[in-house]
Amino acid sequence: MTLGEDLAGTDALPDGRQLAVTWGIPERYGGMTSALLHRSRAFVRLAGREVDVLTFDPRPGYGEVRERLAERGELVRGIRLLNPYEDLRAAAPEPAPIVFRTGHVEADAVEVTEAGDGSALLVAQRGARRLALEHRRADGTLALLDERARASGPPRLLTAFDEAGEPVRQWTGAWEFYAHWLDGRIGSDRTFALTDSKTIANFMAEHRRPNLVSLHVVHNSHLDSHEGASRPYARVRPSRRAVFARLERFDGVVFLTERQRADAAALLSDPGNLSVVPNGIDPPVADPRTDRGRNAGAGVVVAGLTRRKRVHHALDVVRRCRVAGIPVTLGVYGDGPDAATLRSRAADAGLADAVTFPGHRDDAAEAFATASWTLLTSTSEGSPLVLAEAMSRGCIPIAYDIPYGPGDLIVDGVDGLLVPDGDRAAAAAAVARLVAMAPDERERMRDAARATAARHDDRRIVAEWGRVQRAAARRHDRPAVEIHARADRLRLRHRGGLLRFSAALRGVPRHASVVLAVQHGGRGPLVRTRKQGRDGRIAWRLDESATRLVGARHPLTCVVTVEVGSTSAELAAVTLHPDTRSLPRRAVQRLTRSWGRPRPRSPR
Repeated sequence: MTLGEDLAGTDALPDGRQLAVTWGIPERYGGMTSALLHRSRAFVRLAGREVDVLTFDPRPGYGEVRERLAERGELVRGIRLLNPYEDLRAAAPEPAPIVFRTGHVEADAVEVTEAGDGSALLVAQRGARRLALEHRRADGTLALLDERARASGPPRLLTAFDEAGEPVRQWTGAWEFYAHWLDGRIGSDRTFALTDSKTIANFMAEHRRPNLVSLHVVHNSHLDSHEGASRPYARVRPSRRAVFARLERFDGVVFLTERQRADAAALLSDPGNLSVVPNGIDPPVADPRTDRGRNAGAGVVVAGLTRRKRVHHALDVVRRCRVAGIPVTLGVYGDGPDAATLRSRAADAGLADAVTFPGHRDDAAEAFATASWTLLTSTSEGSPLVLAEAMSRGCIPIAYDIPYGPGDLIVDGVDGLLVPDGDRAAAAAAVARLVAMAPDERERMRDAARATAARHDDRRIVAEWGRVQRAAARRHDRPAVEIHARADRLRLRHRGGLLRFSAALRGVPRHASVVLAVQHGGRGPLVRTRKQGRDGRIAWRLDESATRLVGARHPLTCVVTVEVGSTSAELAAVTLHPDTRSLPRRAVQRLTRSWGRPRPRSPR
């Protein structure tokens, strides 16, 4: 294949290099990595753009990863897989002054991971604590020493060595090392970085460069899965808290569904950089003959066998149907930590003849072409790519209405069936309804599912990426504004069941936004709200749901920030206990204090 042989247009994406940024490519990866690789191939195929996939995990053997991805068809010409540790093994960096001496590690054990090419990672541990990592070349020489528990000097120190064993460069933290490598890879070229992994997003939020347009793609729910029912006002997941507290640091933040974008904006406010681009698919050509040959009772689940996917709910749905005399079957494609438990559950429920476990298959999506229906029983998603893949093959989805994805994609009763989150009885009833449908009605639903999936066609999605990247570039290129504002007379009150905050502002630039962040403690629930900036007294009022989330009976940390484009400045950060006094009571107390003060004597 030549680059861009199926072009949507060479101007579909803006001029510049394209990066896909993730933490690593595990041997058996899930939806996020699949979507990243698929998007990268679409950029190559439809826009003629090369894509560099950047990874930061320290394991050796990325040559083997490339071979595996190429065999699966996931890595094509025009996509490069890059890693900083692999680069260091290949060539030592330019020398720089060595400031610190490397130390000696007293370890209880050393864990060795060796790749097929002879390169290795040695991890010195004391108990569960990692003390130092040695990244060795194929010839056994040390390429990088990563000390993580130093007794003196910087607590973490990374030292690069040349082939002769001489130290040539040092970094006093992983982010400093990442930045040096990334800057060297990008140079001065205009570059668009799409960061998919939440693990590396913290670093990318802080890595600002004049030529780097940085976007974060949110692949899963940002809300704590235990509080999804209270959306949008719920706790942000701990793994996403740091990034979601400063979304304005990115030139663009991309959600997979409008519902999640709106929820994030309601909870944390919109800095003007939030947008929506769904995952794309390359839909197969429909063959009506396959529809006529489908067994109405045949279902399939394609999912990682993890706690979040709740595949045991799907097993219970099958059990309920069969108890009711409905002869359904289910194929479960996937692997994961719950695999053995799920097989035992199926056997214990007497489903050995009804449920099969083919395991992980690279071509698992093709099972949708012959199955009649699929179940999605996850606790949360971003926008499950598996639904679009199923619908594009005429497989009717039956899904829990969870945040996020199913309700954005499925029109209940038209192209699939939605049931309340966690309601296994309702899911079983939906399967029974589908099996009992007249064939013509079922075929109409399959046709509608295909039409819905067509909206996720790669051509449309690549064009949408072009629009979003250009908007991010315009935001990035706005000149920085010096902000010399200040905030005084900060007040936090609780009246009428609502939290109210006010501040007197001075020096606010034109066209600025003033953002209030309210949080219970450093790790408690967080709410952000914004107003058009101006000098004078500004008041915010949190609505009932936001007030209930952060609470009003304990001290709250309130942070006031001024934003102009991607430039921001923190004006105040205070911890206040909400004042619950009524207005008349405050007035009386002010007068009382005033009367109680001694009056100055008149001079004689």
